[in-house]
Amino acid sequence: MSSFKLDENQLRYINTFFTITNVEVMEVAENDENIFFIIHPNTLKRAIDKNGEKVKKLKDMLNKNIIIVEYSDDIERFVYNLFYRFNVKDIKMEKIGDAFKINVKVDPANKARAIGKNGRNLKTTKEILDRHFKVLSLYVD
Repeated sequence: MSSFKLDENQLRYINTFFTITNVEVMEVAENDENIFFIIHPNTLKRAIDKNGEKVKKLKDMLNKNIIIVEYSDDIERFVYNLFYRFNVKDIKMEKIGDAFKINVKVDPANKARAIGKNGRNLKTTKEILDRHFKVLSLYVD
C-alpha cells in the first residue's frame, strides 16, 4: 500500500540474509529487538534450513532476533504468517470499504510477546501489513 525506503542498515540486513540463506528478501522491518524478513511464498524451508542453523547464524551476525515470514497476497494468510510463532487461535477480519480491521487471537501464554514491550511488535507488524493492505486497526487478544 504505502511506499517505503530502505536505509543503509536494512540494505545490509537484506544482503546478509541473502548471503546466508540464498533466499531473496521482499522487504525488511525492524524494532529494538527484532528484524522481520518478509520473503516470497514457498521459500521458508530453504531460508530456515533443517536445524535452523542459518537463522542462528543471522542472529549472531546481526545481534537481533530474526523473524522470517512468508508473504501472501491473501491478507488473512499473511496475518497468520506474521503471528504464526504465537500459536494463532483465530483471526477475525472486518472489511470496511477497501480497508481492514483485524483482531488476532493467540495463545494467552504468548499474548504479551505478540504485542511486545510498549506494543512494539504489534506496531512493527501493522507497519508491515500497511505496506500491502489498508489496515485501520490491528489488535491481539
